[in-house]
Amino acid sequence: MYAVIDTETTGLLPSHRHRVIEIAVVLLDARGQVEHEWVTLLNPQRDLGPQHIHGILTADVLAAPEFSGVARELGGLLAGRMVVGHNVEFDLGFLRAEFGRLGYAVPLITERSMCTMALAGYLYPGAKRTLGACCAAAGISLEGWHSALADTRATAELFGRRGWRVAWPEALTMARRRRGVAWLLFIAFIVVPIIEIYVLIQVGQ
Repeated sequence: MYAVIDTETTGLLPSHRHRVIEIAVVLLDARGQVEHEWVTLLNPQRDLGPQHIHGILTADVLAAPEFSGVARELGGLLAGRMVVGHNVEFDLGFLRAEFGRLGYAVPLITERSMCTMALAGYLYPGAKRTLGACCAAAGISLEGWHSALADTRATAELFGRRGWRVAWPEALTMARRRRGVAWLLFIAFIVVPIIEIYVLIQVGQ
């Protein structure tokens, strides 16, 4: 049913040749119960970036596979499941880039995923939306923060709670309404005045 994911990377932008160096997947059934866990380090064939954040050392990845070595297995884990993550678009962006380097176009798109960071904004309005803050608010222990498996397990525990899964359609509807309101305000206060100014100019000529 669900595939909860988290990645550790060499940087923030896959477009700047930053790479995935660790990925974890926790599979959940429809009730939010854990079915399977999978994690691997990856050799990015480059420096590891901000090691003070992810704590991964060069020695840790020397014998690790490259992404090409796990792509098929990872694809099998994600196939047919709704992908879930905390700031999921970050992880999806990196995975799309990694698969893309191998010539694979994979359907890892935001519209077919769920984001616990977005859900946190709906369930805890005004509160911080970091994974640590969400876990603290929900009474979930988060050990080994910025370890892919620890973060994935924490995200899976958050999402595994029925209230979080049930809230997703409502949160998505609210987000769409806000985008709709923002678009209407843009039209009312930006587009319409520009048109009115243009009409006045044309009339004055």
